Amino acid sequence: MRKKINLFNKLKSSVIMSVVVLGLSPMAANAQLVGAGSSLARDLMGAWTKAYGGEAGGASYEAIGSSKGFERAKEGSVDFGVSDVPSTSILLKQSGLKQFPIAAAAVVVVVNLVELKGKSIRLDGDLLADIYQGKITNWNHTQIAAANPGVQFPDRKITPVWRTDGSGQSYVFSTYVSRGSMRWRKAIGASSKLNLSVGLGVEGGQGVIKTVGATNGGVGYESLNAAQKAGLTIADLRNANGAWVGPKAESIIEALSRAQWTSENNSADLDGSAGSGTYPMATVIYALLPMVPKVGKPSALAFVQSAVKKGDASLASVGLIAIPEAGKKLVLAGL
Repeated sequence: MRKKINLFNKLKSSVIMSVVVLGLSPMAANAQLVGAGSSLARDLMGAWTKAYGGEAGGASYEAIGSSKGFERAKEGSVDFGVSDVPSTSILLKQSGLKQFPIAAAAVVVVVNLVELKGKSIRLDGDLLADIYQGKITNWNHTQIAAANPGVQFPDRKITPVWRTDGSGQSYVFSTYVSRGSMRWRKAIGASSKLNLSVGLGVEGGQGVIKTVGATNGGVGYESLNAAQKAGLTIADLRNANGAWVGPKAESIIEALSRAQWTSENNSADLDGSAGSGTYPMATVIYALLPMVPKVGKPSALAFVQSAVKKGDASLASVGLIAIPEAGKKLVLAGL
């Protein structure tokens, strides 16, 4: 028995010596952080893992959607998740997670209607509810025309496109539609996973962009950055103040300035924030971290704090907005 123990100790010492020779500590030898989640944060996490991941021994990120990101963080198969859906304090406690705001973004309604020749149009929650529930089926419908005086719409079928996978963008979109339509609110509500009976259900934000882009008459929702890259028409939306507003930096910043931040779950309440220039589908992106990091792994908190503290310059290039100081304080407090 003693010989077996001695042999084990020799092997263990050999491994440790090999790590020391390579200039690494035993923990740092396996220190790479792995993250997964929001597709809205894909480009940002690509920039941040490259710029600040080295401080934690390296970091990588897989854009698989907010719901899957939450589940992987909960089960511990990744070191951090990223989600566009704020979790309640009860859910976080049950899941052994804590969340931190890292950036702000805009989800937009995208339209492919060749006859518009790139001209902007207006859509609100009530119109979108009727479109996605099959009550408005053609672009020249009188209700759409009434919201868009002076715009000549063709007699073309509307093809609504939506995500079948669990998505924070579906949550932001359906939350906005719920605020504008009681019928939608009762039948569907705000959900990160839609199951609609009309239109085309596809997986992933890129699936929405590609499908809308390939369908004359298509309408869908995606991140502002992805929509701009695709060259699709982006609709102005009616906000809670009754104003028609497009997704510009200043309109997203105004929405953030009206947000109510809470340390209970480190989240921002953007629901129904109203102002003449407030964009109504602004959202906050959250990092989800385990309350107790896995043994042998560094906490992802240092990476998140470093990125939020120093990474504002990366945001504009990927179509995102920095969170205000009230949100940054919650991250840097690390509670």
